[in-house]
Amino acid sequence: MNTGILIALPVFLFLNYMAVSESLPNFIDAASLLVVLGGAISFALCGSGGWSSDSRLSNAAEGAVIAGWLGALYGSVMILGNIDERPLHEWMGPACAVMALTVVYGYFIKALCRMVILSRATD
Repeated sequence: MNTGILIALPVFLFLNYMAVSESLPNFIDAASLLVVLGGAISFALCGSGGWSSDSRLSNAAEGAVIAGWLGALYGSVMILGNIDERPLHEWMGPACAVMALTVVYGYFIKALCRMVILSRATD
């Protein structure tokens, strides 16, 4: 394993944590995470080679992003289907934030997978 990943991965995780630490609860949603992980795992299963092969990691990265965008579209349909007489400022912000989380999770997982794949690449 490339020693660069041993430095790059903790730095990446730490900087992302610092960026969201003040509002960390806003970035946690189990349903969104399940949608994205389901997509990543499903796509990874379509790869070839061992469980941590580049093919499976690449497929997982792609599946996470696709599932993230699908989750955002599902969320937008649910938001639009539940518009009612309540003032928008009471519910629209939190609903849109959760909707966007699937995309954030998808790209975050893709970044982690890509870092591992790039650390294995030989020059």
